Amino acid sequence: MPDRTTPFPTPTTTPMENQAPALHRNGISRNSERFNSQREQFTKFFECFLSEQSHDLSALRDAATAVDPPNESNLRQLVSRVVAHYERYYETKEATAQRDINPMFSPTWTSTTENIFMWVGGWRPSAAFHLLHSKSGIQLEARLQEIIRGGVVKDLGDVSAAQMQALDRLQRETVRAERMISEEAAEAQEAVAAAEMVQLVSSEDRSEMESKMAGKKERMRSVLARADRLRLDTMKGIIEKLEPIQAVHFLIAAAELHLAVHHYGKEKDRLVAAGAM
Repeated sequence: MPDRTTPFPTPTTTPMENQAPALHRNGISRNSERFNSQREQFTKFFECFLSEQSHDLSALRDAATAVDPPNESNLRQLVSRVVAHYERYYETKEATAQRDINPMFSPTWTSTTENIFMWVGGWRPSAAFHLLHSKSGIQLEARLQEIIRGGVVKDLGDVSAAQMQALDRLQRETVRAERMISEEAAEAQEAVAAAEMVQLVSSEDRSEMESKMAGKKERMRSVLARADRLRLDTMKGIIEKLEPIQAVHFLIAAAELHLAVHHYGKEKDRLVAAGAM
């Protein structure tokens, strides 16, 4: 268990880091073989990300439950390391989307259960605030008697009024940004039914259809990039408004929820494929 002065160990090269360069280096052609290869590469990268997330979750739990809690400097290093893994994930996702946007809106690396709740290719940023409030309420209730007795609570149950005001402002900004991205996505999707597209139906001009669709896919690629930036900015914005130990508890809640829903969904898909459901 880390002490007050010993920094958390930082891995040198992780499986996820090994996968990322390949995705940045390799291009993608129009043929189905390369398309499938690109999808398979990101699937492998995503599996490495899940492994990294599980590793981070263990480190976060150790820090949160240590009898002799780590100092703030070590906690900040741990939080920064975990956030860096999310940053690398979104960088690699964007690089993959630049080569082909299709897999990002029909992912096979996630479960069908997860896909039901996706917003523009991922989780809805404002959901992070609901997660924070839910976990804060649970931890506050669990420590209520201790707080009444004047005890010091070092988790999300101890979020101050000033912090809540700052988080509320960030939430309103996030919801506004979500609305703008949703409107942009709607415009891009509605453009598929524009007059220029309807005219192509009778022309059977495949090259022209390919050209028009390329432009519309580019708009969706831009929408996805904005959505992913908002996801990452929202997470980082919340963390900046929390104390280091509170940020640790928030990252624990986020990882636990993501991994639990993913594994539940994948198991359900496996049972359906096997004819057991």
